[in-house]
Amino acid sequence: GRACAERAIARAEKLGLKGLFVTIDTPVSGNREADPRNGMTALMGTKWLPKIAYVPEIMRHPRWLARFLLDGGSPSMPNVVGEDGRPLPAPDVANALAGANILWEDLGWIRKLWSGAIVVKGIMTAADARRAVEMGADGIVVSNHGGRQLDCVAATLRVLPGIVAAVKGRATIFLDSGVRRGSDIAKALCLGADAVLVGRAYAYGLAAAGDAGVDRALEILRADLTRSMKLLGAATVKDLTPELVRLPENFRVD
Repeated sequence: GRACAERAIARAEKLGLKGLFVTIDTPVSGNREADPRNGMTALMGTKWLPKIAYVPEIMRHPRWLARFLLDGGSPSMPNVVGEDGRPLPAPDVANALAGANILWEDLGWIRKLWSGAIVVKGIMTAADARRAVEMGADGIVVSNHGGRQLDCVAATLRVLPGIVAAVKGRATIFLDSGVRRGSDIAKALCLGADAVLVGRAYAYGLAAAGDAGVDRALEILRADLTRSMKLLGAATVKDLTPELVRLPENFRVD
């Protein structure tokens, strides 16, 4: 609700943050079929009986279990704090989303509360990009939430050119989703993105090896981007232009 959002915005301002990203691509949780198949739904739920089937597998990993328990067990969302001062438990996120009611007009309300930059994340059409900018957004993130929300949604690279044509020069354009290699970053920059977000890469690195894993993930992406630029003859990212990308004949800019 708004009260919770107001507390988060006030906390961000107190910490001296310069920009606020507003995610609009998750009005409800997507149908992530892998989660119940892998036991995520049962293990993250509040009922104990469904968890029993996974006890043998958990006990085969005592060191992981010890670290999990020492770290506090099932995580909470420290950036979503309720009126009681407690962070929202992770199992309650789906219900919280389902009970939310977010409208375009909420951007105007956030604009009144926040004096810094506002970036709207989850834009997939030129019309939505224009509307976000008209309502006060300083930037947008072309994102389909990593393809985890709506099945068969378009790839962000496919819709990027149309969005660039609609708002380039009026807002900073970020892109995420489907970025696996440095060459993917090069493609997005060629097609008009100002910057590329690579959250999943460093999340994997963090899960595998902590800080060192994040450093390694970024090193891999940086090396591949540099290699791709050299092979394209681009001395700087400003040299990454649409002419360097070969689009399929049926590619359509919306």
